[in-house]
Amino acid sequence: MMQDEAWEGPKWVYAFLLGVCALLVYAQSVLASKNKPNEKYTGQYPRAFVDFQRRFLVVFFLFTLIEGLQTVYREALYQDYGFGRREIGIFVVTVHTVALFFGTILGVAADSIGRRKATIICGLLELVGCSVRYSKDFYLLCFANVCHGLAISLFPTALEAWLISEHERLGFRQEWLCKTLWLMALGTGAAAIGVGAFANLMVDRLGLGLVSPTFVAAAVAGLGIFLVLNGWVENVGTQQHKLSVAMVNAFQALTDRRILLLGWVQATFDVTFAAFQFLWTPTLIADGRDIHSGMIYVYLMASLMLGSAVAALLLCGPYTNRPETFLPLVFIIASLALLVPAYDHQEIWLLVTVFCIYHICVGIAWPSLAYLRIIYIQNDRRAGVLSFFRVPVHLGILFIIIKGGILKQVENSTIFYLCILGLLSACVALHSLDKHRLLMSVSGGQVGKLPAEKLDPLRL
Repeated sequence: MMQDEAWEGPKWVYAFLLGVCALLVYAQSVLASKNKPNEKYTGQYPRAFVDFQRRFLVVFFLFTLIEGLQTVYREALYQDYGFGRREIGIFVVTVHTVALFFGTILGVAADSIGRRKATIICGLLELVGCSVRYSKDFYLLCFANVCHGLAISLFPTALEAWLISEHERLGFRQEWLCKTLWLMALGTGAAAIGVGAFANLMVDRLGLGLVSPTFVAAAVAGLGIFLVLNGWVENVGTQQHKLSVAMVNAFQALTDRRILLLGWVQATFDVTFAAFQFLWTPTLIADGRDIHSGMIYVYLMASLMLGSAVAALLLCGPYTNRPETFLPLVFIIASLALLVPAYDHQEIWLLVTVFCIYHICVGIAWPSLAYLRIIYIQNDRRAGVLSFFRVPVHLGILFIIIKGGILKQVENSTIFYLCILGLLSACVALHSLDKHRLLMSVSGGQVGKLPAEKLDPLRL
């Protein structure tokens, strides 16, 4: 039934979500600083670590802004250029097809050519791709999407590989990485909100045109390249400048059952989140409902920030929680939230509520999975393994776009059900991973072929 006005929800919800998020962050800081008997959680960080963390996070958030600025009005820009659903579908398929076949090789190469160089290449690809989008030529836009597909294969794999390796090289304590990881999730949510507001300001208020956010993204890419060139040092895997060796090392890592289990968990989480990004708006506007999608998107990003604050409590103290123990519950809650839109088109307030719950789960899972990757993946092959983790994700996205979006052969509810099954299978994989980790702790074994005490401060 059509509504007289676009539904946007109660005005106080956004303030409430951010207020609870700020309260949890403050509570974690206070509790951690008061936990004096445990030296690990004094709440004090040396200046060198803070400078290193800021140097990384600034670049990470700049690259996050590049993606957001291109996404906000991308479809509207293509429509303004005169392209229909078929051409827009080709553009999206191009991105993920290139990322699947060529981007995977480029991601593996980051371990051999160096993660700093790979990050610079990522920025250059985004700079070129954004600069070309001013053209209305179909083939030039395809080239822009080829550049974007290669860039998303390097971001965030190369950046994460650089962060972990450099953190270890500088001798910082392993548990300090937890703070960086949840700040990445928290800042991503905040950046998404800011990007939306800034893009609306340029397009709607200032009338600069639909392509203006993309030009700003090109400028941000240039700034990111400059900061990497002047603030990062290079780190590589064990075999520099040998792509074949990097490829073999990444394949060998995948023969480890623990990494395969972790890869399945990561892939199902990423595919589910990607599917949600495609389906949440069509689900809300079903049956002719009118919504204020921009305001609802703000609710979702605030919920993601709230989840990252919960992750800070779970990962960074004052308590010690292994991600394998609480992530299954998080995934079960996320599955129950997705069951609502999969079962039926409910009242809009209920759909928005469960979507917010799902994003809280995403905010918890994002840094928690990153911490598991730190534990199980070796630094010399990290970017390559992360690139292979993305292969099923791109396949899943292509399935959703082609079968669900272009050909209309798969219902949205079916995609939701498949995502639920994937999350439940991830719970089983996490349980198996937890059993293996406990056995390793009891037997005094090693995790990731490095001392468990060094890699895993949260172990029993």
